[in-house]
Amino acid sequence: MPPSASPGRLPLLALLLLCAAVAFPPDASAARGAGNLQQELAAIGEGAMSALVNIQPITETFTRGERQKRASVGSGFLINKDGYIVTNHHVAGRAKQLMVTLSNKERVEAELIGEDPSTDLAVIRIEPELVEEYGLIPLEWGSSSELSVGHFVLALGSPLALARTMTFGVVSNKDRYLPDGMALPSGERTGAFNTWIQTDAAINPGNSGGPLIDLDGRVVGVNARGAMFADNIGFAIPADVARRVTEDLISHGEVKRSYAGITFQPLKDWEELFGLDEAVGVLVASVEPGSPAAGAGLEAGDLMLAYADMELTVRFDEELPPLHAAIADTPIGTEVTIRLLRRGEERTVSLTTTETGKLMGERYEAEAWGFTVKDITVQMSYDLELDSSDGVIIEGVRVGGPAHRGKLVRGWVLESINGETVVDLDGFKAIYDKLAPDGPDLLFQIRAYDSVKLVLVKPGEEN
Repeated sequence: MPPSASPGRLPLLALLLLCAAVAFPPDASAARGAGNLQQELAAIGEGAMSALVNIQPITETFTRGERQKRASVGSGFLINKDGYIVTNHHVAGRAKQLMVTLSNKERVEAELIGEDPSTDLAVIRIEPELVEEYGLIPLEWGSSSELSVGHFVLALGSPLALARTMTFGVVSNKDRYLPDGMALPSGERTGAFNTWIQTDAAINPGNSGGPLIDLDGRVVGVNARGAMFADNIGFAIPADVARRVTEDLISHGEVKRSYAGITFQPLKDWEELFGLDEAVGVLVASVEPGSPAAGAGLEAGDLMLAYADMELTVRFDEELPPLHAAIADTPIGTEVTIRLLRRGEERTVSLTTTETGKLMGERYEAEAWGFTVKDITVQMSYDLELDSSDGVIIEGVRVGGPAHRGKLVRGWVLESINGETVVDLDGFKAIYDKLAPDGPDLLFQIRAYDSVKLVLVKPGEEN
């Protein structure tokens, strides 16, 4: 015992703390509130878990120069009693087989109904009878537009394959823009038509496709990504976007969008450059050759003031997705009037939208030659700044194979084989079937970075 203390006496600091505790007892209402929150979270989690599923897709990858099967794990959630389940495209898209583990741990097979890489969403389905048999309770959609920063949310899923997991946090940002979008494992990009909900509710690999729910137990987002090398920075697709896309996928198996062929840049602080008293319009950053916008005469550097009846003011990056969405939602084949400013002169042009093409072509393995290829879609030719969609792209080169020995490189465009033009993937298959596996030496004409190369490939035993 310290010399200054004696039995029956409290040190001065302890006495002051005791007095404070007596004078200011714990707030009973706060204690009750904390207890209520605890009970509320438990009840929400228990109710939502019935709709949560663990998804084990079998997909194919061609990036190593050969077709390989790959197993992975993701999440999803039941949205109605017809057996429809929402998940991410990067979880279930292009899956050759889908197995689903339900909340009661039963494992069943599912089918892919539709996928939309542009929003990283997909819909799969289990037999409706299973929903009734196992007493599964679907989740209901909420409204992401009603979220505010600080709102409590729960992320459900299978992080690191740990099924039936719930994490808790807040909405950190409800309008997060990711400048370069998000690259999917397939190479497609997503995020052009929406901003993201950022949350500190832990989202890890395996959470993808699971629901982000509010304290009413409604889905306000679809978990999509977690930031690497960060603590609890996760992103979810807003429910308002996911609900519309899901309805299209269930009804049509796809989402059809209009295409104009314009990329935009926020105006930011360039008003003075255009002689404007205030910020109006959006800067046309580029126009795709051969696109509706190019046919209408739009040019890079134009200031677009209005699209159809929509007056435009895009100063910041976060304002780009609504503009992209407005163009995409225009009925395909619609003639649209565009008002723009060019070198101080206001003018009006018209363009007719076309349908957005497939983002990614089909893939094929040329096993005897030791490489894989993929078809070039029109959209890919725009994205990769190719002169046309003719030819096929080298998707992968098998180490030690004939193409590897010939120094073929992934990403090059194959234009001809032994003088025979490769128009598309079907044309490539026809040539391959004719020459492989014991055909002659092959002289490939390749286009790489705006230059033409010749590559000699000698089929035969691998190193």
